[in-house]
Amino acid sequence: MLVPLFVDSFLLGIQHSFEPDHVAAVSVLATGDNQQQRMRQLMWRSSQWALGHSLTLVIFGVFILILKSALSLHIAGYVEFLIGPVMIWLGITAYRRNFVARQHTHVHVPTGSVLSRSFWIGMLHGLAGTGGACTLAFTLAASDAYAAVGILILQSIGIIVAMTGYSCLFALSVRRFSGKWKPSVKGINYAVGTFSIVIGVFCLYESFKEFLP
Repeated sequence: MLVPLFVDSFLLGIQHSFEPDHVAAVSVLATGDNQQQRMRQLMWRSSQWALGHSLTLVIFGVFILILKSALSLHIAGYVEFLIGPVMIWLGITAYRRNFVARQHTHVHVPTGSVLSRSFWIGMLHGLAGTGGACTLAFTLAASDAYAAVGILILQSIGIIVAMTGYSCLFALSVRRFSGKWKPSVKGINYAVGTFSIVIGVFCLYESFKEFLP
């Protein structure tokens, strides 16, 4: 009986990764990665959004296992109000790349010592939206604490695999296009920036819709 639940948890992690606000955020972050990074560095940077998101799911799971309630979902409701502004900010950041000249010298950080902003944005996305609700449903459906931990781990692995893969492929595609045709990078920045802003406005509307007459 647990095997289908574990499989569903892994697939849910993959499915949840490709929600529009997640794809928009990761696309903007991946486009801004250093184009000269080695593959290992690129994979580490690409995985940080997913790691942050997964950490939040684990925190949700701990609350659920300890309290056996949906208390953590009330926290997620408040965090929803932050997603819209963050998405709009990411979109503006993508636009600014086309107008702010890149400096030749960048601040390089050791790949294993410093977390990028992708990690913290991933945590914010994990705290809001359906991630907590899905975690609640699957964890409470588990037969015991060990099964619940397995569900959390598999769901997190699904998220990490899906979004690390997507981020790497997107960043490598941008690098390839920029090598062949430099102006294409500006077009990509405008595209992902617009996508992020549209998602941000929609998130703001959804957040405030209940207060509208």
